[in-house]
Amino acid sequence: MDNAAKQAEFEHIESDSALKWERIPEMYRDAVETLRDKKVEDIRVYDLRGFTPFCDFVILGTAMSSAQASVARTSATGALKEHDLKLYGLEGEDDSNWMLIDFWDVVIHLFRPETRKYYNLEALWADLPWWPGDVEV
Repeated sequence: MDNAAKQAEFEHIESDSALKWERIPEMYRDAVETLRDKKVEDIRVYDLRGFTPFCDFVILGTAMSSAQASVARTSATGALKEHDLKLYGLEGEDDSNWMLIDFWDVVIHLFRPETRKYYNLEALWADLPWWPGDVEV
């Protein structure tokens, strides 16, 4: 699907399901931008405020290789640390199929394609507002 078609699809999502880029705090937008720069695919940002006390936002992304996942993890972590956020935990090694980066108020999940499909976190948060990372900002 080309970028214009994805933009049109996003615009037709019900307004209560759509998360606007501007509503995502700048520090998390910076992390998303670093993931986009590293060519992470199928990025989604979910707004979990009001849904769970543990986390405000979740960022999902698909890395096509272990090397890409490692570089993306390093870049996103660096972007969030520049905002003086504290890293609470990292799960997953460079060669794993799922990496989790926990900054408490935002958690980033980097998957390999088959693992993302298997766990299907999108279904878990289907009713929550989300922003698709392939939409132009």
